[in-house]
Amino acid sequence: MIKLLVSILASAVVAGTPLPPWQEGYLDIHAINSGRGECTFFILPDGTTMLVDAGEWINWKSKRYPSVPPKPSADVRPCEVYARYIRHFMPRKSKGALDYALITHYHMDHFGTEEEGMEVEPEGGYVLTGIAALQKEIPIRTLIDRSYPEYESIWLPSSSHSTFYPKFVRYATAHDGMKAESMKVGDTGQMRLRHRPCRYRNFKITNYAASGIVWDGTKKVNVYEGKDMKENGASCCFLLSYGDFDYYTGGDAGGNGAVAYPVARAIGRPIEAMKADHHFSYHCMKDETMGIYRPQVVVTQVFSVREIQPDVETLTHLLLDNPMGLDTKYYFTNLGEEQRNLHKDIYDKASGMNGHVVIRVMPGGEEFFVYLLDDTNFEYNIIQVDGPFKCK
Repeated sequence: MIKLLVSILASAVVAGTPLPPWQEGYLDIHAINSGRGECTFFILPDGTTMLVDAGEWINWKSKRYPSVPPKPSADVRPCEVYARYIRHFMPRKSKGALDYALITHYHMDHFGTEEEGMEVEPEGGYVLTGIAALQKEIPIRTLIDRSYPEYESIWLPSSSHSTFYPKFVRYATAHDGMKAESMKVGDTGQMRLRHRPCRYRNFKITNYAASGIVWDGTKKVNVYEGKDMKENGASCCFLLSYGDFDYYTGGDAGGNGAVAYPVARAIGRPIEAMKADHHFSYHCMKDETMGIYRPQVVVTQVFSVREIQPDVETLTHLLLDNPMGLDTKYYFTNLGEEQRNLHKDIYDKASGMNGHVVIRVMPGGEEFFVYLLDDTNFEYNIIQVDGPFKCK
């Protein structure tokens, strides 16, 4: 009866009103749109909070990385967008701190970058950008990445422009009370419920990959052994399960299939929702993986005006050709008007675009809704409601 009442109340939520606060038993997954980085905020069923990535770059008009106009405006830094959003939705029991923050890999759109004029932490000597700037606004209890405490020995060329991160981690763990860990591949208890775990025994997060090591269900496998590993392929990947609901996220792994397909094969079943691999880039979301996942919902955090993120060929294959007959709803946090007009046939197939995308799973994990929130201000009014989606 209680589940039915909650579902009825959720169905009554309408566009033009604020998103109702998280309640005990809900699982909320918020894809926060700043237009300049990837950031997803989770409120787990008992109120445990988790952040995945906090990307930031300021020079959105650069020739190398041109992007759509920032949200809500160019006057607000991404770290402030994330902090204000998280504070607005964070449950009281979290006491103003993030229980977990996971950095999937060391690229600027996932953890920050150093740019001229940015403030420097006076004692730590590191630039306050991305996750480092956010931690000064909202304390982080446990930070997880793919390699702690080793950084210099694995720092890849594509990460070398962001030397702030090792300094930040060392300072915050020594002076700010933050703990740091590397992702434990194959583990189901590293990111656990902190408040009432006994009440939600049907919840768990399984770590499937990090630094090119993949959990195949029984053992760890180095999928890059003898091969050159790029930073994207080193991404942390995990599956979140709550009752019948499954959500997968894999950072930017997926473009070459070396990690994405082995992980999909290890998961081995359809899931309800996922973050698109590598912003829907070329060679991502291949039939081999999508044929396993067959997701009801895919959320893509995008900000590039170039036609490689999202990639037109990949979008055409899945949204127009749809050779596997998937009944998938695709949501895009940020698409420029030129992109939409140039490929109107593709984006007419999208279920939602341009806003914060929220997946809200009902107590027990039997059904969920998708909300698109206004990203032009800090009121977070609903502009679209989809659902309920039934978990299988």
